[in-house]
Amino acid sequence: MTFAELKAICDRFRTMLHTTTGRELVDPVSVEEPREPCDELHFVKLVAWSYVFIFEASQPATRYILSLLRTTTPDEHRRVSSAFENVNNLRTVRTHNLLPENRRDDYKKRQAHIWLIRNGGEPPDWLKCCCSFAKEVAMAVERLLHKWAEVIASKEDAQIVIDELILAIDRDWPPHAFDRIVEAAASEIGLSGLDYVKYRESRLERWREIVGFFETREHAQSAIASAIRIELEQLFGSSRAAAGPP
Repeated sequence: MTFAELKAICDRFRTMLHTTTGRELVDPVSVEEPREPCDELHFVKLVAWSYVFIFEASQPATRYILSLLRTTTPDEHRRVSSAFENVNNLRTVRTHNLLPENRRDDYKKRQAHIWLIRNGGEPPDWLKCCCSFAKEVAMAVERLLHKWAEVIASKEDAQIVIDELILAIDRDWPPHAFDRIVEAAASEIGLSGLDYVKYRESRLERWREIVGFFETREHAQSAIASAIRIELEQLFGSSRAAAGPP
């Protein structure tokens, strides 16, 4: 399994959701794509790309369809969940400072190490790792794709599950969605050097409460963007306003 084949499956998933719902439910993945040869760098980029697709770009659609698997085919749900956990673990050990005294950190580190040995040997054969990882992620996305095709095949159930998915999406505001809004607002007022993640950590629940006041995601998006910009201006001022007209 190559990255190109994995990406094609992910594109099929994106297209099917758009065709059946009329909405773009999967965002484009903006991180750099892995390129040949299939070495360690290729593997690292493959993991990063897959993480963004699964945990950011395709949420909450992926989580919703995964919940459908849980209730109908528990064994497939476990396989897909295990694949997603491997993606998360392999990405975490490459991007975070894990502490050995932290049991959760230690678990992720050990699981990632076990995956590498099982799939690539020791020292790792990176070509084998790349192929195995792409195959595992592709399997998981295909299971979700097939499940969605199955539930919408029924005329009686199709509109119900589509409406439930749209409602779940309109109500879902993952942390990274606010990061983009904060980044845009900071840019608009000329504020540089702000750590967007740290800034939203203590405000996340309040911001989610605010967006919950609105009936549509579009109205919520506009309102929270305005609220965050006003908040930043009150805290830090606006360098652009202070500079005056050119």
